[in-house]
Amino acid sequence: MRREAWPDPAWWIWRRLTSVKWAIGLILAAALFSAVGVVIPQVPPQLADIPEQVEIHIEAQRPTWGGFTDVLAEFPWFYETNGGVFNLYKQPYWYAVVALVALAISVCTVSRAPPIWRTVRRPPKRVNAAYFDRARHRASAAIGESERQGSARDQLEARLRSARYRVEEVSSNDGEVMLFADRYGWAQLATFVTHLALLLLLGATLVTKFAGEEYQFWVAEGESHILFPPGADRAQVQIIVDDAVARFADNGQALDFRSFVRVAEGGQEVGGGEVTVNGPVHAAGYRVHQAAYWEHGAELRVFDHSSGQLLYSETHFLDQQIVGPRIRVERGGAVVSEEVISLQHQVADEVLDEESDDVRLSGYTLIPLDGARSLAVTLVPEREGYEFWYRVIPTPATASGLTFAELGVGQDPPLGPRLVLAVGDQTLLEGVVSLDQAEGEAMLSALPLTEDELLLVGLRDAEAGEGFFYYSQQREVDRGLLSVGETVVLSSGISLTYQGAEPDRALQGRLEVKETRQVGSIQLTWLGAESVFYEVAPDIPGADGDVLIALERFGQARTAEQFNALGGESVRLAEGSTNESSVGGQVGRPSRMILGLGGDAGRIELDEGQEIVHAGLRYQFAGPREFTGLNVRRDPGGIAFWVGVGLGIVGMTTTFFMPRRRVWARVTADRVQLAGQAGHGIDLTSELERLLSGEDAPKRKPRLGPRRGLFGGDYAQAEDGRRDDA
Repeated sequence: MRREAWPDPAWWIWRRLTSVKWAIGLILAAALFSAVGVVIPQVPPQLADIPEQVEIHIEAQRPTWGGFTDVLAEFPWFYETNGGVFNLYKQPYWYAVVALVALAISVCTVSRAPPIWRTVRRPPKRVNAAYFDRARHRASAAIGESERQGSARDQLEARLRSARYRVEEVSSNDGEVMLFADRYGWAQLATFVTHLALLLLLGATLVTKFAGEEYQFWVAEGESHILFPPGADRAQVQIIVDDAVARFADNGQALDFRSFVRVAEGGQEVGGGEVTVNGPVHAAGYRVHQAAYWEHGAELRVFDHSSGQLLYSETHFLDQQIVGPRIRVERGGAVVSEEVISLQHQVADEVLDEESDDVRLSGYTLIPLDGARSLAVTLVPEREGYEFWYRVIPTPATASGLTFAELGVGQDPPLGPRLVLAVGDQTLLEGVVSLDQAEGEAMLSALPLTEDELLLVGLRDAEAGEGFFYYSQQREVDRGLLSVGETVVLSSGISLTYQGAEPDRALQGRLEVKETRQVGSIQLTWLGAESVFYEVAPDIPGADGDVLIALERFGQARTAEQFNALGGESVRLAEGSTNESSVGGQVGRPSRMILGLGGDAGRIELDEGQEIVHAGLRYQFAGPREFTGLNVRRDPGGIAFWVGVGLGIVGMTTTFFMPRRRVWARVTADRVQLAGQAGHGIDLTSELERLLSGEDAPKRKPRLGPRRGLFGGDYAQAEDGRRDDA
């Protein structure tokens, strides 16, 4: 059917697919999508088909992309994208661009194959005489009177052959000889090699995408992981991790992490060894790579106490974290508790870092002291570490939303009178008395003298620390004012000495690491800020619902920078922190597991290796454990991919470094003329000049006018003495 009469859509499509402009457009589109996929963080491949995980990933990117997040997540807006640009390599338009590039390469190859093959196998060997005067690359030289035509022809042919040209005589008669010379004639076939390489790369990528397998998972040392669901119709592959190790620099940078694994197929061990990020183990048709490392794991075992039967054994991956102050509480010289306190509330005020303009978030928690008062504990981040503040406050109606002022952060402690109460040589009280009752500008407190009598003491101007008074509600004689250093003997025989007003750090203040302060009836010690890793686990025997499992390491596992490197917060640990062990840092005090069982069991604390019996069950903390993150792949397109890479290198190297050159020569009785063709970027004119002049290489810029040539006469350059560089 004639195209003049009827439209031919196949021909239109064919012309577009062979168009250079369309090819450039497709390549730019593919490059644009690839660049977008690099700049915009993509959903991890193992989560790309799980809508809930895709949404979590998008929400995590919202602080970066702001109002454009939803636009990117819904692009191109007319179908359910499952992540849009954040899940780019799962989108139909990405596959469409790849398919169009592959189709265009195939069509171009098919379209160009016949003419290129004809040019290589049967190049045009004859040109007319006028071509030698208008060719882009040309040169000519006169034959001297002492030279003959045959001698000039032989010299030219020898010169061409020495330059690695294949020379063929096209015609010869009494008046002229025509020669054809071809160099690297086969190099034009390199374009097919390059196109084949591109097709192999695209095909291998698609084969790997749709037929390949990839698994990513965490495995605790001493445990194993199976790749397929139980009962699958294939030989089961099992990855067994014997050990996971890591080394960190003092600044927290991971220097090295690796694992020792074994691979079993169908119950038989088929391979194993040491795996790293770039050093996989090959076994059972899979490659096992180290992908990640996590130090914070804990193994819990539960036994039936009467029979000794193991009821539960699990290594828990502790991926949640709190950062808080480790405090020790003592009463009467005995340690009541020592633990990391979770900061349950965020301070209502924001602290702006003047150098980085970052907002530093501070946290606090309230610890009940009695029915009316609570101890507020606040951790404030500084450029290097944290500040620890405390304050005794009336228990507020709502614990959240308190400000720095209400928490006493940055404030000097209030003043209180330093008193000495004594009976004879016996001292009843010596120290600063906390004034916890307000009466206008005055602050006062009640001191029990006997079981039935209270003595009120205070300062009339508490802020200035002036006007100390004492006041007995039972006896008028036991009322009055005292100056600093003055003593009065009360009716009960008790002497009262006022030693002056001093800051009352029992009510509020700041502690340095390892500093202890008397707060009411307790001694409070801050041991530094630490990270505690935990998880909430179900189905633990003896538990009333889900169980909180936390691991405390007492600041001996990692320095502050190392916590940061492991994805934690920047924390200041207590002095003396060490990093001498990759497994939990068991240097001074062993790690401790905390179990929040709920119900009557409440909270159970277990040191490493310790067992506790509760309600007929024996709970054992077997110790901290490390986890290794493994990436297991089967890549059916891998060989084709690397073959494509190799062919691409060969094809492009040939194209750029061995381009084809064709030269036609005309030798007459008095002149030799050369004309040639070469690819872009080849200065063939200069090569033709050297062939005629007999020079091996250009030693100086060509000059205008006649010069003595190879054949005893003068030779001329291209028209007007110009080089026609492409």
